[in-house]
Amino acid sequence: MLQKEEKHASRLTKSQSDDLTQVFRSQVTDSDKTHYQVRAENLDEKDLPLIITQSEFMRRMKDMSQFGGGYSFYGEMPDSYDFVLNTNHPLVTSLADELEKEHADELRKNGAGIEKTKVEIDFMEKEHGKKKPEEISQFEKDDLERLKGDLKQLEEKRKTLLTGFGAGHQAVRQLVDLALLANNMLKGEALSTFVRRSISLL
Repeated sequence: MLQKEEKHASRLTKSQSDDLTQVFRSQVTDSDKTHYQVRAENLDEKDLPLIITQSEFMRRMKDMSQFGGGYSFYGEMPDSYDFVLNTNHPLVTSLADELEKEHADELRKNGAGIEKTKVEIDFMEKEHGKKKPEEISQFEKDDLERLKGDLKQLEEKRKTLLTGFGAGHQAVRQLVDLALLANNMLKGEALSTFVRRSISLL
């Protein structure tokens, strides 16, 4: 469980936090039995850079499913965990700096394109909302769909860039594996790969 008595300001902007969340999500693999979410949180810089938590409700429901009584449905669901990214840890902020250094122009142009397209979509949807469905021309409908397609392409382009950054930086995978190891969730070949990577980084 994470202690939340003390609030900390994030050293990263929301955009940086969102981008790093995508970077780490790209290096976390789901399975039939396990599903992961990655979220950023403003923790103390002395806390771990990446922490795994599990929903207490889901854990209890899965425990109860072993005894039947109408809870068997929960037992069939995959285990769900959160990777909590500490936006104030020096290792995380240094990754944000590296991302900015390597892809500042691309991210800025892409971000501006996404924001501009979202504003245009929001404007058109509001305009459509003022009319009856039959009053909206096919041209207007097609134009809105085109903008949504443009937005999807821009978001996919950003996702591809961030995924490439995550795959190209061993520190990202190392932090993910350290969090899994701390929770006894790193097994088999993944554990062997982690050991080999750790040796290469020494």
